[in-house]
Amino acid sequence: MTHRFSFANALFHFARASGPGGFIWKYALTYLAGVTLMAGLAYFLFQPLIKVAFDTALRAAQGLIAGEEVEIILTREVTGMVGRIAFSWILLIILGVLFWVVFEAAIHRRYVREEGFRLSLGGDELRLLLVGLLWFVFFIISYLLSLILAGILIAIFVTIGDGETFFLGLGFPAVFLVTGLAWAYVAVRLSPASALTVRDRRVHFFHAWGASRGRVLPLFFAYAILAVAFWFIFTIAYSAGAAALVATLMSNFNDIDQMEANPAEVLMFFLKAEFLAPAIGTYVVLLMLQGLFFYVWAGPAGLAAKTDPRGGGTAQAPDVFA
Repeated sequence: MTHRFSFANALFHFARASGPGGFIWKYALTYLAGVTLMAGLAYFLFQPLIKVAFDTALRAAQGLIAGEEVEIILTREVTGMVGRIAFSWILLIILGVLFWVVFEAAIHRRYVREEGFRLSLGGDELRLLLVGLLWFVFFIISYLLSLILAGILIAIFVTIGDGETFFLGLGFPAVFLVTGLAWAYVAVRLSPASALTVRDRRVHFFHAWGASRGRVLPLFFAYAILAVAFWFIFTIAYSAGAAALVATLMSNFNDIDQMEANPAEVLMFFLKAEFLAPAIGTYVVLLMLQGLFFYVWAGPAGLAAKTDPRGGGTAQAPDVFA
């Protein structure tokens, strides 16, 4: 049954989740609209900086200013916009966090409550904001502990090897492997935190440890396969888009020498529709894939929360284990 926890169900939970139809395409289109608005806002906020950078590069390409003057001009102009740049970054970070929260909540409402697609900014989102903050603290602590553990292990290898290069060369890969596996283990154990928070309408973080008990390997391999699959898909999409852009560029410029001889013409070409069309198309495809990746990636944790062996999920007890 699709509500049993198993490796296969965790891997494909994004396709097998119950709930009203049409969720994925509504989610994908709304996500695309959202990131497009965010990109438009970012362009508006940084437009003066972009204009200065482009105009300076164009003037340099036209030979109107010397190469050493470019850095001076950019430094002067950027210094005058420090306040605007700082404000823009802070605003985009805040909006980016809110963007993540509302879509994360929508995803898990689908996975653990079997609801249709909707965006809101209420209790679920505020609780997930706290979970996100806990994850941020967790990453910082994990990083510091990794450094400490790495220092201890390297010291052990140095002591054993009496400073021999062979043991040092063996020590570094071993340190990265041990710390990486330790971090991955804890991250997988806590991965159902967001889903549990949405399911129970209360903040859960370390409580997620129980929901993943006995399920570490299925969850780990599900995440590993999803990561590899999306890396492969992203690589193909990005390479295809890059190839289209290069082909468009080379169809207008015979060779690299011509491009180097006419840098100003190349810069102006980047603003033409024949270049912008494939660039925007590639950007849209990559954004859609990014949004789908977030949805698919949450699937294993969503199923773990839904089939929590301690109870509380919508799946009934007989369906919990494969």
